[in-house]
Amino acid sequence: MATSMGRWLQFCFALLSCLWEARSGFGWGASLDDDLLLPYSRLRARSARECARGRAGIREHESWPPAPATPATPGARGPAVRAFVSYFAERAVPGHLTRVAEPLRTFSVLEPGGPGGCASRRRATVEETARPAGCSVAQNGGFFRLGTGECLGNVVSDGRPVNSAGGLQNAQFGIRRDGTMVTGYLSEEEVLDTENPFVQLLSGVVWLIRNGSVYINESQAAECDETQETGPFSKFVNVISARTAVGHDRKGQLVLFHADGQTEQRGINLWDMAEFLLKQDVVNAINLDGGGSATFVLNGTLASYPSDHCQDNMWRCPRSVSTVVCVHEPHCQPPDCSGHGTCIEGRCQCTGLFWRGAACDKLDCGPSNCSRHGLCTETGCRCETGWTGSNCSEACTNGSFGENCAKKCQCQNGAACDPAQGTCTCPPGFTGDTCAQECPLGWHGPDCQRPCKCEHQCPCDPQTGNCSLTWAPTLNILSRVKQCLQPSEVTLRAGEFSLLTGTAWLALTLALVLLLLISAVVNVSLLRGCRVEQSRRHLDGAYVYHQLQEMNGELQTTEKEQTGDAHNPFKD
Repeated sequence: MATSMGRWLQFCFALLSCLWEARSGFGWGASLDDDLLLPYSRLRARSARECARGRAGIREHESWPPAPATPATPGARGPAVRAFVSYFAERAVPGHLTRVAEPLRTFSVLEPGGPGGCASRRRATVEETARPAGCSVAQNGGFFRLGTGECLGNVVSDGRPVNSAGGLQNAQFGIRRDGTMVTGYLSEEEVLDTENPFVQLLSGVVWLIRNGSVYINESQAAECDETQETGPFSKFVNVISARTAVGHDRKGQLVLFHADGQTEQRGINLWDMAEFLLKQDVVNAINLDGGGSATFVLNGTLASYPSDHCQDNMWRCPRSVSTVVCVHEPHCQPPDCSGHGTCIEGRCQCTGLFWRGAACDKLDCGPSNCSRHGLCTETGCRCETGWTGSNCSEACTNGSFGENCAKKCQCQNGAACDPAQGTCTCPPGFTGDTCAQECPLGWHGPDCQRPCKCEHQCPCDPQTGNCSLTWAPTLNILSRVKQCLQPSEVTLRAGEFSLLTGTAWLALTLALVLLLLISAVVNVSLLRGCRVEQSRRHLDGAYVYHQLQEMNGELQTTEKEQTGDAHNPFKD
C-alpha cells in the first residue's frame, strides 16, 4: 500500500516536472507566427495611392456624429459582448461581437506593451498589453511587420500621434476629440488636423462597409494597383481565415468583431464578414489584422482560439502583435481634462466658473457670450473699449468712455460721446472737437456742415436751417429783417412800410413848410417892430445912442467932455 502510494506520488511529480519543463523550455506563450495572412507580397513595397482615386467617391471618408448621452446609456455601463457560432457556407465559425457605448470615453488604441511600444518596435500579446491598461475587452489592432515589429499605418493613442502612414492610403478608423467617428481614407492634412484632432486612430486594410453597403471591390481598387487583382491581395480578400474588424452601428455605438479560424482551413473571408456585419446594423467598418494575429481577450483572459502553433506543435499560442484596441472603464479625454478640471468616474469636472465641455477645453461666459463685445476668459468677460457689465452688454454712459468706461467725455451742448474713443458727435448748431462752438453765420446742421439757403444771403437757424429770424433775440441784422422774415410776413410788412413811408414823408414835409412860414412871419414882425420903436425914441430926444469906444480901459477925454456936456441930462 505504501509502495503503491509512493509510486503514485513519484508519477505525479514526474508529470508536473515534465509539464514545467515543457512550459519553460518550449514556451507555451511563444508563437511560431506560422498562420500568416498578408494583404501584400513581402517582395513588393507599395507606394502611396497607386490606384485610381476617383473610384473612392468624391468624399474619401465618412463621419458619424457622436450619439447624445442619455440616461439609458450612462458612461458606467460596460460593453455588450456576445459570443456566437454562425454558419458560413456550411462552416461553423465561433466568434465575438462587442458593442460599446460612448466610445470617446471607453475606447482606446494601445501601443504594444504600453506607451512607446511603436517607437521601440516592441511586440506583445494582447493579454500583456490589455491587463495593465484595465481593458475589459481587447482585440488585436492594426498591421505590423513581422520581422521588425514596426507599426504600420497611422496610429494615434489617447490623443498622442504615435505613427504616420507617410501618405500611404489604407482604410482608417478613428475618433475625433468631439466624439465624431471617422471611417475611410484620410489625407495627411486631415490626420494632422488640430482644430478637431483625432484622439484615437488606426489603420486597417480594406474598407468593408461604407454607408450601409459592402465596399470591398471599391476598396480593392483604391488600395492596390490593378496588376494585383488576381495576385496576393485578391487571395487576402477571398481566403477563409480568422478575422477582426472595427466599425460603428446606426446608434453611434462602436462595434468590434472577431471570428476564430485558420488560413485556408477554417474561418471566413472578407465578404462573409461584411455580410455578417450588415445584418448587425453596422454602417461603416474596416478590416483589421487577421490570421494568427486575431486575438480576443475578455477581462484579461484569452477568450479566442489562436491559430498559431506554439514551439511545441501540440499547443496553440496567441501571437505577439502590435497595436491593440481596448474597451475600458470611462476615461476622461484628455486624461488631465485639458488642465482645467478633475477626472471623476470618467467625466471631467471643470474647475473655475467659465470652463465648459466634456474636456473642459471651452470657455463659456453665458448664453450671450459677452454680447459680441468682449472676449471670454477664465476670469469672465473682458470687454472691448466702450462696453462694460458682466456680459459686456452695457455701453458706456454718463459721459464716460474707454476701457472699463474709466475716462470722462469732454463733449458739450448735449453732444453724443463715442463710448470707445471718446470723440464727440455734435448736435445741429454746434461744431468743434468738444462741440463748444456755435455755427458761424450762414451755416447750420450737425457739425455745421450745411450752408444756409436763405435769400439775399440772410442767416438761418443754426440747428434747423430755417430762414425765419424768430430764433435770434437782438441780432445786429435788423437791416435784413425785411428779407429774412417768413414770406407772408415779408409781403404784409413790406406794404405797410411802403404806406407808412409815403404818409410820413408828406406829413413831415407839410409840417416843415408850416414851421418855416410861421418862423418867417414871426421874424418879419419882430424886425419891423424893432425899427419903429428905435425911430420913435430918436425923435423924442429922450436919449441918443452912441457906440462906446474904449482903449486900454479909458475913454478919450475930449469925447467924454463933449459927450457929457452936450448930452448928459442928469449932470448937476
